[in-house]
Parts: sequence; C-alpha cells; structure tokens
Amino acid sequence: MYINTLIQQLIADPRGVLLFFLLALPGRLLAISAHEAAHGWVADRCGDPTARLMGRVSLNPLKHFDLVGTICLLLFGFGWAKPVPVNPNNFRNYRGDDLKVSLAGITMNLLLFLTGGLVMYAAIWAAMGQVSYFAYSSRATAEVFRTVYSGVDALVSGQYWVSISDLLAYPSLAADMLIAPVFGEVWSYVYQMIYYFVSVNLVLAVFNLIPVPPLDGYHALNDLVLKRPLFADQKAQGIGMAVMLVLVASGLLNEALNWVTDGVMTGAGRAVLALMRAAGIV
Repeated sequence: MYINTLIQQLIADPRGVLLFFLLALPGRLLAISAHEAAHGWVADRCGDPTARLMGRVSLNPLKHFDLVGTICLLLFGFGWAKPVPVNPNNFRNYRGDDLKVSLAGITMNLLLFLTGGLVMYAAIWAAMGQVSYFAYSSRATAEVFRTVYSGVDALVSGQYWVSISDLLAYPSLAADMLIAPVFGEVWSYVYQMIYYFVSVNLVLAVFNLIPVPPLDGYHALNDLVLKRPLFADQKAQGIGMAVMLVLVASGLLNEALNWVTDGVMTGAGRAVLALMRAAGIV
C-alpha cells in the first residue's frame, strides 16, 4: 500500500520526505490550478462567462481548493480541484463546446508537460556537455565523467554509475548524479522542482482521461459517444468517486499511471538520446 510505504519512508528519512513535499508542492499546485483555469478560459471563449465572473480563471490555487483532491494530489501525485462552474446553456454549440471545455484542462497539462520537459532535458543536455569522457574509468580525474561501462555508454558519479539511456528515461536520477556535481546543490533543487512539475502534469493529463464521472475523460466520452446529459447525476458521480477511491486505495490506479507515464518518459528519453548523439554530446 502506498500509504504504508510513505509512512515507512517518513520514519526512515523524515528530512527527505519533507524536502520532497516542499520541492513538489509549487509545481503540483500550479499544474492543478492551470488545469482548472484552462477550463474556465475556454468556457468563456465559448460564450459562458460563469467561471470568469466567479474568479476561477486564475492560477491562484486557493480559488480551486478541494480538500480531498488536494490531499490526493500531495500524497499520490494525482488529484483534482473544485470543479469550475459551467453553464452549458450559454454555449454557442451545446455539445461541441462542452467537449472543448472538457479537453482544455488535459490540453493545458500536456502543454505544461512539454514546456517543462524541454527545460528539464535542456538542463541535462547542458550538464552533459560539461562532463568529460574517459575511455578507461581508472584514468578518470573528475568526480563525474562519462565512459563505457559493461558495454554501454554510462555516466559515473562518485561510487555509482548509470547508463545514459536510463538517465534520460528516468530523469529524476540526474538531480544527484549529474546536476548537483556539475552545477551545485542549489541548482539540483531547482532541477528537482522542474522534474516534479513535468511529472505531475503528465500524470494529471493521463488521470483526467479516465472515463469515470466527474473526470474530463467521462465528459469527452459522453460528448463523442454516449450522448447522455452533459452532467452525470449525483448517484453516478458518487459511484464514480467510489470507484476512484477503491482504485487509489488498492494501488491499481498508481500502478496503471506509472506504467503509462514510464512509457512516455522512456520514449522522450530515447528521442533526446538520439538528438544528443546526433549533436555529438554523447
């Protein structure tokens, strides 16, 4: 269970857990606030000013605060905010505009993921350009260097090594193994904040695609296929939330999200590795 693991980590390394929450918090709050603000902004563009008039087209997380959703966001890395109020009767295209509004939050998270990812991989690229290559590790004169280890291109940092491909596929490794020794500890913390921002936006985009009310994925499925009333009734929403809580408590949702996000990050890492090789960085 994730909660048991978190408690064990808190007991074993309270400073590390606290540092994680402090570094992850700004990005997570910004990601979920931008998600909700995007819903309101697109709704306004489609003719419904309700969210704008209520001050919900805002990056202020207090405007979107939901207790349970925020707790889940902080503990699990995925969650939700207070739904943006929408009056579909104001839409110019009743169902088509609802689809646009529903996909706006997911689109915003994907855009933030791409933007943050560019910054994150640019930092790795810049740091890698400062790392010397040694054909024989025994002749290395630097704390961090590149070499061929066990037949693969590798980064050696202190007593540890990691293949370049794994470093790019799992960019959290770069904080301690690359960014800190090259640019210093402060920049390592900045890099971690960017990494958490990138990962939470990807997770939120995937999470909100789940076709369970009241998530955006259900609205999209309904608008495109089911053609039912735009808003699920209270009973359906209650069932949807119960299903989500079971998936969260069982760990199945976390495993599924990790599988998808790991696949995306691995693909992104391979693309960056190909570019680095083409540029002669590695």
